[in-house]
Amino acid sequence: MSVTFRYLGWTAFELTLEDGRRIILDPMLAGRPEDGIAPSPHKPEEFDGADFVMVTHAAADHVGQAFEILQRSKAKLVCDVSTRFKALAAGIAPDRIFFMVSGVQFQFEGLLVKALPALHLSFTQLGENSFINSQPLSYVITSPRGLRIFFGGDTSISKDHQLFGLLYKPHIALLGVGGVNVLGQSLTELYPDEAARVARWLGVKVAIPMHYRFDEGTLFARELKRQAPKVKAVILKPGESYRFTVGRATPAVRRRLGAGRA
Repeated sequence: MSVTFRYLGWTAFELTLEDGRRIILDPMLAGRPEDGIAPSPHKPEEFDGADFVMVTHAAADHVGQAFEILQRSKAKLVCDVSTRFKALAAGIAPDRIFFMVSGVQFQFEGLLVKALPALHLSFTQLGENSFINSQPLSYVITSPRGLRIFFGGDTSISKDHQLFGLLYKPHIALLGVGGVNVLGQSLTELYPDEAARVARWLGVKVAIPMHYRFDEGTLFARELKRQAPKVKAVILKPGESYRFTVGRATPAVRRRLGAGRA
């Protein structure tokens, strides 16, 4: 059985699990012309049947249309603390929100989601004179058949990624390799050569670049070939999909990730 990754643009992905459940990751669909982010070819109404929306942090280019998708669907929200407060203000019921800090994990009928620290910030405005900043996250998502996916969100390089590889042994990494436009320059957390090193440290089989506007995806693939030739780079255009066939998870990995239930 396989897990399908559909790239929606920027940092947004739709994951379709082996059992058909759908996860929407960091659903920036509308685009932000002022930041150089093109709109996605996909619209929120395409995800009315989604089961989960997962958001790494409260930046507008990652929250995107998460609340609109949630308002239209019965999906559960998995997110950081800042995004939780934004979701509550948008009218999302508290019992649909599973908010996390690093180290926390939730299990949803065989789907395991573990939060890991990301070196960034999750800063947002809640009201006219109210602001909040909380810990941004990366996720390791383990599918029912044992495929482990590292979703980096916005993170800079850290030796922690080597530890994550040793502990969680992800098969696939979704990594940012570029940034948004700020005063004519690119505000980039993880550059292509750094992302290639992160992929090597994680020990993944496949790495998919995201969060870029120019030729950073190609530069990442080139760096990956140089630094980690055993890792396959998969470059997707918005709307394109990649299918990964799932093997069986080892008992050691299952124990390491835990078996707690939400």
